[in-house]
Amino acid sequence: MALIGREAAALLNDAGIELGPGLTESEFDSVHERFGFHFNPDHRSLLATALPLGDRWPDWRNGDDLELETWLDSVAEGFIWDALHQSPPFWPPSWGTLPSSTEDIATTVRRELRGWPRLIPIYAHRFTPAAPSPSESPVFSVWQTDIIYYGANLLEYLTNELLSGQGRKALSPRTISVPYWSRFVESANSAESI
Repeated sequence: MALIGREAAALLNDAGIELGPGLTESEFDSVHERFGFHFNPDHRSLLATALPLGDRWPDWRNGDDLELETWLDSVAEGFIWDALHQSPPFWPPSWGTLPSSTEDIATTVRRELRGWPRLIPIYAHRFTPAAPSPSESPVFSVWQTDIIYYGANLLEYLTNELLSGQGRKALSPRTISVPYWSRFVESANSAESI
């Protein structure tokens, strides 16, 4: 597992990303205590090796908790936004009748997404599932309910994002299916797939 972290840190370094020391065990414990999740093995391996720094990278060591919580919540907020502002509203039939109030829509979206694996930000609006998702988990680009694969795994994602200059040019076949998220992405973000 440490190999993935070293390879990922090397890719970041090659791309000119500022890197700080990796997170310690007590810092990983602090993230878990504050936010209620564990990083998947590849994401954890990177963060144990080196912490990417900069505006669009979550600072799990010194970042403001409210800012990090907002970042973590942005996935649910995107679904809520599309339920309220998309025409027709984004609303899966499996969630029942679309509530009439903003508050009830937000409550329902949050309740439904709590059953899905939690997505953790890597960089900007690129996310990977939290543990217990295994090594080689995919990376998603999440913009409201417009969600696509951005890498079959962390290393492919970093190569695509930072080094190729061509975004998602190279996407390998995925070997890991993430409950709910993979089906949603593979259905072209269809509310009916939920």
